[in-house]
Amino acid sequence: MSSHVLTERGPVQITGKIWPAVTLPFSALAVWAVNTGGEALRWLGLGSLAWALTLPLLLSLEAGLIGMMLFEPLRGFLRRAQYLFLPYTDTDPIHLVTPIVTFFAFAALLQKRRLAMFLETRQAKLVSLLALIYFLQIFNPLQGGLSVGFSGALFILVPVAWFYFGHAVNPGFLRKAFVLLVIAGLITSCYGLYHLAYGFPSFEQYWLDNTDAYESIAVGNIKRALATFSSAEEWGRYIELGAIVAFGFGAAASSLLRRTGWFLAGSSLTVMLLLTGQRTAIFGLILGIGLLIVIGAHGFRGVVLRLTALMIPVLLVAALAQAPTSDDMMGRSEDERFQTVLSHSTRGALNPTREGSLQERFTIWTYLATEIIPGSPFGRGLGATSLAVNRFDKSSVLPPVDSYFISSVVTCGLPAALLFIFILIRATARSWKQFRIAVPRSRDAEIWRVAAALMPALMLNSIFGNTFTLYSVAPLGWLLVGWISAQELRCKSDLEEKV
Repeated sequence: MSSHVLTERGPVQITGKIWPAVTLPFSALAVWAVNTGGEALRWLGLGSLAWALTLPLLLSLEAGLIGMMLFEPLRGFLRRAQYLFLPYTDTDPIHLVTPIVTFFAFAALLQKRRLAMFLETRQAKLVSLLALIYFLQIFNPLQGGLSVGFSGALFILVPVAWFYFGHAVNPGFLRKAFVLLVIAGLITSCYGLYHLAYGFPSFEQYWLDNTDAYESIAVGNIKRALATFSSAEEWGRYIELGAIVAFGFGAAASSLLRRTGWFLAGSSLTVMLLLTGQRTAIFGLILGIGLLIVIGAHGFRGVVLRLTALMIPVLLVAALAQAPTSDDMMGRSEDERFQTVLSHSTRGALNPTREGSLQERFTIWTYLATEIIPGSPFGRGLGATSLAVNRFDKSSVLPPVDSYFISSVVTCGLPAALLFIFILIRATARSWKQFRIAVPRSRDAEIWRVAAALMPALMLNSIFGNTFTLYSVAPLGWLLVGWISAQELRCKSDLEEKV
């Protein structure tokens, strides 16, 4: 018994011994950085943040992922908050924090599971092929240099590592991640309400006045709210997924109290989503909720009845509701932030084909398809459509793409873009199949139903948006795809046990 007690206490004693060795150097560096100021203080703060996010990996992969999932929704706010003490910089090193921690987690996973993890399932083979294409495109000379390629890797290649994390985590981890997504979405959105009610604090206004990387913030005479995120698009996509999860859990809840709580959370996130002014996210939410309802039906007749019930109110709204005009939105003052954003969202949802932004997208995509893509059918480099091009390659003539699929065609070629879509389609089909064979009203059925609703929404957002490059959303998307893919391994293991 005493031997067992010593074994349990060993790690605590070791941790206690090394703690001063960690804290004393950082304390000394902190004193030096405060006196020096400027870049020294910035790098020390970010180094400490990276260290804090790496520590949970010593406990488990899941703990490390939770740490990064807590950080990502706050990245934009922390980036802007540094300007309370520091001057503005174009190349903000805060964007290196999560990639560094992801690299450590991926290296630890690779050491444990070896190269076999790249080929464990059919989906893993496809994702590994896509990741290889992404990696090779870092060195494409057409994009303007390696700095552009590595910048693109931060947005595109690094999140793919979360696919392999999805393979490795405990099956119950995804539910924890979804719950965290809903809670974080509700909390961070409160700061978005503050932006709409009172405007931006001085340190965030300082960032807006200096940045050249956020041209779509204006809506009429006001500026979009960002909440704690890096952009309104990221905020909208994040709470779109959170709302789908909340409604999915609410539909499967066994008690009235839990069902009410989840539906209240989903409804709150829906209201918040309307205030982001992100029309693509709104359509993604509509699609997700529609699928939650339809796939829960029993038999073909049930599907038809539910589809009919869904279409009737949609058709009535389309026929009777009148979309606000552009003059109505532009005529509002700066103090009418809530009304302006709601008018913007309503106008785009009721009349999407008449929106100038949609017509501009089609014009840009036509130009890319006829002028740019034929000249480089195998891609122009992983960072060719990233913000880094404007900073490192002044000769670039590519307009903003605003579509992950079209961007993939430009950066990596049409085969890579089609491979990406095929990966999402396979994940969608697998999630629908698993929901059908799961025990009704079980935890498995609940999580598979949510996954089956999320995947088509992610596909829609990837065609009309840059979902898989957004800091807090892309890792979740790849984590979900990896978790779904791991079901192939779980089914194989169960079959072997039965035999």
